[in-house]
Amino acid sequence: MAGLADDDLQWGLKAIVGKWKVDYVVNFFSNNLEHIPPTEFKSKDGKDFSELTFEFFEDHTCKLSNPGTGVEEKGTWEQTGRYAFSYTFDKLFGDVPKEALKDVTKLEYVDMGLVFGIFFLSVKMKKVEEGHITKPLDIGDIVPTEEENKKLEIVGRWRVYKAMTMVDDDFGMHTLAEAQESLKKQKEAGDDVARQEMMLQQSFGAVVEFKADHKVHTYMPLPDDVPKEEIDKAVASGEVTLVDGMIADDNPADWKFVKGDYYYDTRETREVFGEPVSAWDKITPDSEGHIDWKTWILERIK
Repeated sequence: MAGLADDDLQWGLKAIVGKWKVDYVVNFFSNNLEHIPPTEFKSKDGKDFSELTFEFFEDHTCKLSNPGTGVEEKGTWEQTGRYAFSYTFDKLFGDVPKEALKDVTKLEYVDMGLVFGIFFLSVKMKKVEEGHITKPLDIGDIVPTEEENKKLEIVGRWRVYKAMTMVDDDFGMHTLAEAQESLKKQKEAGDDVARQEMMLQQSFGAVVEFKADHKVHTYMPLPDDVPKEEIDKAVASGEVTLVDGMIADDNPADWKFVKGDYYYDTRETREVFGEPVSAWDKITPDSEGHIDWKTWILERIK
């Protein structure tokens, strides 16, 4: 559904796909809204909900079976909200009037179950079988085509335009000028801001370079509090590599252009609702050409 995040849709698919049976029924007119087992709640003709099953499939089709009434129907389903779903059938339970279909076909995910209303009843279903869900192809598993490998518009050096930092009482994305103005006020108030100034120098002095070999390097300025002799020793031993007077990362990440967008490998281990999530993030320039990059917003240098 438009408007729902990919993570929500991924969760919704896992939540609903499978076979469901009625767990219990609640009569709105009962004194204490007790949970009535489906075998005990019977209609005038002696039929109950115990045999009723819903099956929701990955392709957004669904099937309703009710041996008690001899009804078996196929339909479709969709996710309509964070915890909301709906489905379509021409008829339900054999004889539910058309005017009642609108409410009956609304489902809410509550307490690990699906709930729908029918007249004066609330029906709670429980999942009895997990359904099959095809594992989505991860961006990291997609091999770029020859033409995609020629997409090199992102290649070049990028500097920090905004960084995650404290400005006055606001911790968020700010420019260097905004951060320096905030520190100026603190210094005028008598605060020691030497450490904050050093952190700003490190953060805003960083450079990110996308190379044509599909590697992305990060260069950090040399820290002022480390003696030159120590740096020279680290460089000589191979512990540190300098590029244009900056410390280069020794394990550059990968980037690529696939499916119409640029992506880079964050190399993070991620999960959403217990499910693994891709470590590859999309790189999308805004209207001014800036790109989100972890805790920075970058702008092109060259």
